[in-house]
Amino acid sequence: MAALLRRQGKEVPERIELELLLDTGADTTTIKEMHMRSLGVPVRGATEVRGATTDAGATECNTYDLSLEFINSAGDRPLTLTSVEVIGRPFHNEMIDGVVGRDVMSNMVLTIEGHLRQFSVVY
Repeated sequence: MAALLRRQGKEVPERIELELLLDTGADTTTIKEMHMRSLGVPVRGATEVRGATTDAGATECNTYDLSLEFINSAGDRPLTLTSVEVIGRPFHNEMIDGVVGRDVMSNMVLTIEGHLRQFSVVY
């Protein structure tokens, strides 16, 4: 993604760290809209979003192309995805910056050990 922006003569946004929740029920990765704006990431398009836990109608949200890098706590090599379309959306839960959906998790192996309340991610 950075190389493409440079070829187009555009500025590459700075890298930021985000706290994201793995959401096996989410189709698409969603990140706080305020991060997209603070980085100056150009809008790619728009999509309608519906939440599974609300009866509210669809909300139109901007979409963005991002490069994402995931680093696990073991310090293994990172998983780098160079072009991912994410949804920018306000998050009212201040503890997280967004959710990783199945679109990105399809690049990972997620093992959940419910009785131990543990999970592991391999990529």
